[in-house]
Amino acid sequence: MATLLLTTEGGQVVKLNTITKDFEVVYQCPDDEALMGIAQHKDCLYIASLSRIYKIRFSGFRLVHQTELYNPSPDFHQMQFYDNKLYTTITKFNQIWVYDEDLNLIESHDITPPLPGKKVKYKKNYNHLNNIVKCDNNFYVNLNWLTAIQYANSGVAVMDENFNEINKFEFGWETHDFQFMNGKKIAICGSSSKRKKIHHIYKAGLIVEGELVFEHDPDESFCKGLCYDNEFIYLCGGRKMTRSKRKFSNSVIHILNKKDYSLVEKLEIEDIKAVKGGIII
Repeated sequence: MATLLLTTEGGQVVKLNTITKDFEVVYQCPDDEALMGIAQHKDCLYIASLSRIYKIRFSGFRLVHQTELYNPSPDFHQMQFYDNKLYTTITKFNQIWVYDEDLNLIESHDITPPLPGKKVKYKKNYNHLNNIVKCDNNFYVNLNWLTAIQYANSGVAVMDENFNEINKFEFGWETHDFQFMNGKKIAICGSSSKRKKIHHIYKAGLIVEGELVFEHDPDESFCKGLCYDNEFIYLCGGRKMTRSKRKFSNSVIHILNKKDYSLVEKLEIEDIKAVKGGIII
């Protein structure tokens, strides 16, 4: 099993050894916000809270640089490095912001609403973007809401290198952290409370090529971070709690066998708060 770097609801970056279960808080967000996305590039980590991005030296976890504290918050979610550029999902504004290695904002791109020909009457973050990945020279943007109906079908927007839209396709429901694994499309499917009038089956887990291959109790936990190594897949999240209490939610990590998606181990660690993102180091 692997050593993970996890971003948490408590505003911490936690280094966790999944074999020994030893962990260490290596960075604490100074702005009292949850930490969301995390990406490694060269000898640095790039970590996003909802309102700011931090560049941290991997050795010693020392802060090197940070963006301004945006107000209003753009709600940064997951992010990735490609060709020395940091691509970030801007959930509140339905945009992708692109930074250079020194965290200078150099590009921004709009992701169109589900019904571009009609006036948007639903939530302002109508796509609820969760991740962006690049594959075969195209960008794939995780749309938590594919249609004008919230808490329903999810999808993916496919963009060329200039962010012209090529296609959108349906993929799962309430998805987080869409990625490719060995050429297969994968993501986490979540399930919000029934009180939110969900418009999908009440299930949660790992979806691979459109099939739910691992299912967990949607009332117990909500997972948002996905990473994998040669043998295992890690679904990272926390005990399901109301938004006002999420800062106190225990972390929950489902470790799956990569070959057959069976559950190897489930970790629940009270001293690590709900996980929002993770990478393997």
